[in-house]
Amino acid sequence: YASCARQLVRASPHLVPVEHIKQKTSHRRWRCTVQAISPAADRASHNQVQSTTFGRADIVSQFTVPLPAEIDQRLKVIVDAVPSLGPSSRVVDVGSGTGCLIPHIRARGVQDILAVDLSDAMLQQLRQRYTSVGGLGNELGVRTWLGDIVDLPNYMGPADTVFFNAVFGNLHSPRDGLLRAALLLRPGGHLVISHPMGRAWHSSLHAEQPALVPHQLPSKEELQALIADMPLNLLEMRDEEGLYLAVLQVPPRYALPKGPVFLSGPVVHGFGRGSRQMGTPTANIDPEPLKEQLAALPKGVYFGWARLDVPDSWPAADRAVHKMVMNIGRRPTASADDPAAAVTVEAHLLHSFSRDFYGEKLRVLALGYVRPEMRFPGGLPQLITRIKADVATSRVLLDEAPLVPYKEDARLQ
Repeated sequence: YASCARQLVRASPHLVPVEHIKQKTSHRRWRCTVQAISPAADRASHNQVQSTTFGRADIVSQFTVPLPAEIDQRLKVIVDAVPSLGPSSRVVDVGSGTGCLIPHIRARGVQDILAVDLSDAMLQQLRQRYTSVGGLGNELGVRTWLGDIVDLPNYMGPADTVFFNAVFGNLHSPRDGLLRAALLLRPGGHLVISHPMGRAWHSSLHAEQPALVPHQLPSKEELQALIADMPLNLLEMRDEEGLYLAVLQVPPRYALPKGPVFLSGPVVHGFGRGSRQMGTPTANIDPEPLKEQLAALPKGVYFGWARLDVPDSWPAADRAVHKMVMNIGRRPTASADDPAAAVTVEAHLLHSFSRDFYGEKLRVLALGYVRPEMRFPGGLPQLITRIKADVATSRVLLDEAPLVPYKEDARLQ
């Protein structure tokens, strides 16, 4: 990645000039050539093309020159679109290039910035411009990380804001990039997709060099479809000549857009995976009577409160309302060999029950949506790690004052 490069570099299917876009009144141009490249099907090959192209010395050298005032002003508009940036914010700048956004991020008082790029040459220039600190995330300043945002380690987060400036169309998978960013963000955090040359300009670049820019910037409708099953809300969209700007937010406390969702039904036998393989026993609610309700919900991980509706002869602790984490979906990792697997409702209650409760009625009140269902390439060990993170997040959020009263909701009694 190299965000400044992508907003300024234009390539054709042949050897053609690459121009550093200047103000209309300016006649200065910097030119180089980019060889035609065939599209790469796999992510590793795609990233290698990005790294090689934007690591070329003749391209990198262009971005040691100050940006035109007009472009720089648009970058300021992009950064200023995030309402909550300040001294305590942690920011990830994806496709940072030589750091064209960093002065504007710093102007908001931000002291903790992580620059992510596939081009080591770009990051070297960035480190020369800004005092770099260690990469562990425990020091204030500008840090760098060489690689794909999809592979960014968890310890580099969490973040309050993630910027995709002039890089979104260059990602191998925009969906995977968005999802990784959403998982890095704290609840209430912001995600920005932007381009200071606008969507029309970017579309022509995509048409000329689809190997370097394999995706167009999404329209509002396309972006809404892209995030339909993600914990992201679209707050602002500017799609105009000379500026593309989409500001998204992870809802505070992962709140559901239409409020809490109540589900209930008898507990049925599942697949035994929760207890035997994952160490997280689940109560499976019969999905058949809930088909219409489930069809309207994103497939993924929810959290909230739950209560088992059992006789008074059961221990009081078993009859109480408990924290729960729930998966609605087809279990793409555990059921990898069965793509047509039926949708299930699996609730993990944070309580050890004294006896089996198959056939008993379970009431659940989902308050938040953490993430969509994901297939983990690392298999069950990777899935288990993610489940533990989901449980830990849910446990903490359910202790927050606004969510505690829902424990007394009449639907759970």
